[in-house]
Amino acid sequence: MSSIARTLSLAALALGTAALGACGGGSGAPGSGSLSINMADTPVDNATAVVVDFTGIELHNTNGTMVNINFPAAKQIDLLKLQNGVTGALTQGESVPAGSYDWMRLDVLANKDTQGQSYITLSTGAQYPLYIPSGAETGLKLVSPFTVAQGSTTQLIIDFNLRQSVTSTDGQNYMLVPALRLENQLQVGTLAVNVDLAALTTQQLGSGTQVSQCKGGLFLFSGATATPQNGGGSGLIDFEPIPYDGTTTQVSLSIPYVATGSYTVAATCNYDLYDPAAVLGQTGYQSLHWTVQDNVSVTAAGTATVTVPSSTTSNLLN
Repeated sequence: MSSIARTLSLAALALGTAALGACGGGSGAPGSGSLSINMADTPVDNATAVVVDFTGIELHNTNGTMVNINFPAAKQIDLLKLQNGVTGALTQGESVPAGSYDWMRLDVLANKDTQGQSYITLSTGAQYPLYIPSGAETGLKLVSPFTVAQGSTTQLIIDFNLRQSVTSTDGQNYMLVPALRLENQLQVGTLAVNVDLAALTTQQLGSGTQVSQCKGGLFLFSGATATPQNGGGSGLIDFEPIPYDGTTTQVSLSIPYVATGSYTVAATCNYDLYDPAAVLGQTGYQSLHWTVQDNVSVTAAGTATVTVPSSTTSNLLN
């Protein structure tokens, strides 16, 4: 199974906004708090729409009870319109019991080979159903604890990484195995990365190599000293291509909604060889060149700036 990022060529995607409604709301009853959930997305290459049909939200309280938020009608949301810091409101000010919750489930309609539900549209104009395994039965489950305080609003954000999630076996059947992150919006920051593509090309591919030969990709791994690898592994947070317009070799990228903590940033000129399904030690695994910046600290509401390559970066082939 190959990823969309590999079977389709890279393309720029238009930005927009989208909103998602929920039933209920109000100021809340005694013993309750308010919950707002927003959505964001990392784009998928050469698709013009990735639409998911949402029908509601289920919250699991640590005391064993369930809270159900059912939408009056299914909402078809184009995740590709939620990029570069743009978010869509899944629910705003929803009254829920105060307390601790250990997981959340997004209810969706995404059955295999079923029209009129979730779907993907390619830049060619072709549209195909988008299948989420067990989606219709069990939804999209996010196991990440959060607390709703009495009398206040808890603001959460769900980040979809579509490049890591959308796959196709034959270019006609598309499956979404979501890579999701659930974060508290008050405990996230932004990562800004300045890439010198000319220096990166020389460092990884050798002196005299043309910048156009560097298929640049930027990766973010959890942990201060993570070892980047093809396939990403469990520590992969985000990845995206480093664009080159044929002229400008100084490129700036931004990754929003990164939880506070320590991270490893890695850039490669072998993005065309990256395979989300690659496993170290297995047949077909290809080693990539990496330029690595360790110990990147992200603080709440702050912006961590990294330059790649720099005097503090290291290099490896893995």
